[in-house]
Parts: sequence; structure tokens; C-alpha cells
Amino acid sequence: MPIHITSQTESDIPELWEIEKSVMIKGTTPHVVSENDYEQFKKDVMRQNMLVARNEDGIILGSLVYHSPGLAPSRQKQWLFGMSVAKHAQGQGVGRQLIEHLIELGKQNGIGKIALRVMAANTNALHFYQHLGFEQEAYFKREFWLEDTWMDDYQLAYYLD
Repeated sequence: MPIHITSQTESDIPELWEIEKSVMIKGTTPHVVSENDYEQFKKDVMRQNMLVARNEDGIILGSLVYHSPGLAPSRQKQWLFGMSVAKHAQGQGVGRQLIEHLIELGKQNGIGKIALRVMAANTNALHFYQHLGFEQEAYFKREFWLEDTWMDDYQLAYYLD
């Protein structure tokens, strides 16, 4: 399936929201979203650096948000990112292409490291990122208290230089 990577547009917000609601769920992220979060989501989407994956018909298959971890000059050579892929598009190369695009963009911008956090319970995501060459940088034991249970978290990184 041909996948095209673009920037987000304001008209993408409803489609991006539907994907966000379907993947930001209990067990995969500590940031579960609800209908009450839509207005804030709308405000945030256009302020973010976002890559959007679309099929040949323009339907959004997934998105990737990235940013520097802080304003200090010492933090400007790395990006943190988060990614959402529509349930129906998972396993079809969408996430891989978004990450490959981010890596290329990072190289063009002198970025030396891209990183993300993944809950330990999200083993599919952990294996996916490791398969793409991400390395475990940190393990955060008992990082989140969710529904009366401690959840561990990992930080994974890919080094571009």
C-alpha cells in the first residue's frame, strides 16, 4: 500500500482524534483520552511538529508528533516522539515509514538522537521499536499508578550520529 507522509492540516483534526481515541487506551499508555479532551487536542494539533501518514485516497493512517525535550541549547540535538497508528492500518508498515521519515528529517536537521517512552505492558510496541534498531536507555520501575496497579515504563532511543 502506498503511504504518503505529509504535515497536518486543520481539516485533519477529526480524523486524527478518532485514531487518538482508539489507540490511547488502558494498557498501552498512561495518557488515556476521553471525549472531554477533544478541545485541548484541537488546540495542540496545530502547534505540534507532526508527520501524518495517508493512503493514496488521503485517508489518515497514523501520525507521529516530535519535539525537543527542552528549551536549553544542550537539549536541541535530540527529539522525543510519540506515534499513533489506526487499528486497521497496524502491521502494514505505517509506523515504520513514519519513523523512517523522522530519522531522515532528524539527519537533515543535525539531530543525534530520537527517543520515546513505552509502557512495559505494551510488549508489541517494545518489540516493534527494538526491531527498528531502538535501544533501551532507561527502565522506570513503578513509573505510573494506574487503576490500583503500578506500571513500569521504558525509554528507548535511536542514535542518528
